[in-house]
Amino acid sequence: MKRRLPRGHQQQEGGFILLTVLAMLVVLVLLASAAATTADRVRADQQLDDARLAGQLDAHSTEATLLYLLSTQRRTFAGLTVDARIVYSPSELAEKAHGEFVTTLMPVGNELRMNDELYSGLGSSRFALMTDAGRANISMNPQLRQGWLIQLHTTPEQQSRLGDTLLDYQSPGNFPRLNGAKADQYREKGLQPPPGRTLFTPLELRRVMDWGKLLAPLDDASLMNTLTTVRPNAIDVNAAPPSVLTMLPGVTRSMAERVVALRNVQAFNEYSSVYALLPTLDPDNDSIGLYPSDSGTMALWPDSTGAGTLVHWTLTPFDDGGSPWHIDYELRLPARAGGGDATPHPPQTPLLGDAQAADPGQPDATAGSGPAG
Repeated sequence: MKRRLPRGHQQQEGGFILLTVLAMLVVLVLLASAAATTADRVRADQQLDDARLAGQLDAHSTEATLLYLLSTQRRTFAGLTVDARIVYSPSELAEKAHGEFVTTLMPVGNELRMNDELYSGLGSSRFALMTDAGRANISMNPQLRQGWLIQLHTTPEQQSRLGDTLLDYQSPGNFPRLNGAKADQYREKGLQPPPGRTLFTPLELRRVMDWGKLLAPLDDASLMNTLTTVRPNAIDVNAAPPSVLTMLPGVTRSMAERVVALRNVQAFNEYSSVYALLPTLDPDNDSIGLYPSDSGTMALWPDSTGAGTLVHWTLTPFDDGGSPWHIDYELRLPARAGGGDATPHPPQTPLLGDAQAADPGQPDATAGSGPAG
């Protein structure tokens, strides 16, 4: 005979079952929510990875395009041209009218500036070109070295010490200069001995005795934008930043900023215009130039917020059987100062995605261009 539970026990049993079902439903909802959250996170991570990969591919494609332009296109006072157009000055037009062969450096107007100006590249990428002539080689130019050390608020005694340690770092042999240091002095301080060769990159300056402490407040990007280890003949005033221009004798910050403001309107194509702005310079000293060198850097960023790469290139058009350019080194770059707030300029060439670029089918423009400044 089946025994029936009292009514109170039946209600308790039913309530327990209901609570169990509700608890299972809550668990299922939580599991479903967690699964959905995980799926969303995985999807977001995948989209981020896809965007990062696309940006890197865009940056590599931009690098290849820029190397092609550097090795095939003319450079003018204003930078790197992007098509076959040519502009002559009035005097050059007169020479052409007399049947003379004229090679002109006059600006065309659509050049890629080689003064660290920010441009939009392919896709989401960004880039900036910089000629080595716009930087200072303080290893080989004592005057520029002194000018920079003055900017860094060093005393004459410190300047003498720093100059000797820099020269000793690069010179072979074991005999230090009066205020210099060789392998023994480096070992005493637990430092790697100097290699006895020229600096490979400006960042190597941090390894020179006494220079590391001096340069500690400066970031790598600032050093790379100011210094070069290549020997340019003169400082290109159409590319050099104020920090380099003020290394020149007597050039003040306001004078340097005036030069930069005017060249942003029109590149300088006559030395007289520059010497009028920088009267402290000796015209016979050949300390300044107006033209980019055959080497420099391209800074590449996959997008507006991430880290990038600095590629140092040297054009080698006469390298028989070799490449028209050499990649000397690559360095990691932080995100560009300003990040997404920095507005890149659109390059005037369809090779870099500008569909509105002017028609390059005009190889011999006759418009003249007067002196700048």
